[in-house]
Amino acid sequence: MSFLLQQGYIRSTEDVPSKDRQAFWCDAVCHEYVKLDCNINAQSPFRGSVRGGVGLSKLRFSEVLADPQEVRRDKHLISQSTEEDFLISFQLSQEGFVRQNGREAHLKQGNFALYDSTEPYTLSFNKPFHQLIIQMPKDVLRQHLLEPERYTAVCIDGQQGIGAVLSNFILSLAQELNTVPDVCDELSDNLLNMIAMAYSSSVRVKSVVDSQQLQESFRKKILRFIDNNLSEPELNNQKIADAQGISLRYLQKLFEGQEYSLHQIVLDKRLQKAQTMLLDKRCPVSNLEQLAYSCGFNSYAHFSRSFKKHFGLSPSELKA
Repeated sequence: MSFLLQQGYIRSTEDVPSKDRQAFWCDAVCHEYVKLDCNINAQSPFRGSVRGGVGLSKLRFSEVLADPQEVRRDKHLISQSTEEDFLISFQLSQEGFVRQNGREAHLKQGNFALYDSTEPYTLSFNKPFHQLIIQMPKDVLRQHLLEPERYTAVCIDGQQGIGAVLSNFILSLAQELNTVPDVCDELSDNLLNMIAMAYSSSVRVKSVVDSQQLQESFRKKILRFIDNNLSEPELNNQKIADAQGISLRYLQKLFEGQEYSLHQIVLDKRLQKAQTMLLDKRCPVSNLEQLAYSCGFNSYAHFSRSFKKHFGLSPSELKA
C-alpha cells in the first residue's frame, strides 16, 4: 500500500531499532495529532508510517499505515493539552473501532467516523490498517454542523448515499492536494458543508444517537462494572467514567431521570452485598469491620449507620 497524499513529511519506523519503535511511534502520532497513549500489539518488528504536514485552510490532512495497535486519549492527557479539535477517520483498508461517549463505530473499509479531542476516546485496530484523517478546530466544524458532539463515534457508510459522495470527494482531493493552494478557503468551506450534510441528513445517525435502547444497554454495562468492583473503596463516578472511556458529564447524563443516582446505586449495592453475606449461614461472618471493608466502605461507623438506615437493623443486630 502507498499513501494517497502526495506531499508532506513522512515519519516511519522502518529505520528504527525494534526496541525503540513503540516510543518512536507514540511520539510520531502525538506530534501529528494530540497527546495519546499507544499500545502496540505483539508484532516483530512493528511497522508504522504517518504522513502529515498537509493543510487546506484550517483543515489538516494526514495518513496512517500501521500494524495492529490501540490508541487511547484519557482525561489525564486531555488536561495536559490545549487542542480542541474534531477528527474524522476514513478507513481505507481493513477495519478499525472508534469508541467515545458510550458509542462504538465499527469502521469497515470505506466507512468513516468523527471523534472529539476534548473527550476521552479509544481507537483500536486488530490488523494492519490504512486510514486518512482530517483534523479541524472544533469551532470551525460548529460553523457548519449543529452540535457535532452528538455524532461522535457514529459510523457513516462511505459506499452509499451522501457518505459515498463525501468519501469519493475526499479521496480525490487527497490525491490532488499538492496542486491546490493551502489557503483555498472556498474549497475548505465546501468540504465542511459536505461533512455536515453527511451527518445531519443521515436518518441512521439520528436513530443511533437518539436510541434509548443503546443508552439502556450502556447503563447495564456500567452496573455490571459496579458489581464487579464493589470492594474498591475508591469506586466513584469519576473512576467509573474513566474505566468506561467516557466523560463524567456523559456518565451523569446516562443516569439523569433514573429513580436512583449513581452514588445511591453504589451504596445500595454495597449494603445488599453486606446483607447477603450476613445472612449466609454456610459462611458465618466473624468480623463486622472486615465485612465493611470487603464491601467497599472506608469505615465501620459509616457502614453501620448506612446499614441501619437502609434495613432498620444494625449489622450486629442482624448477625445476632
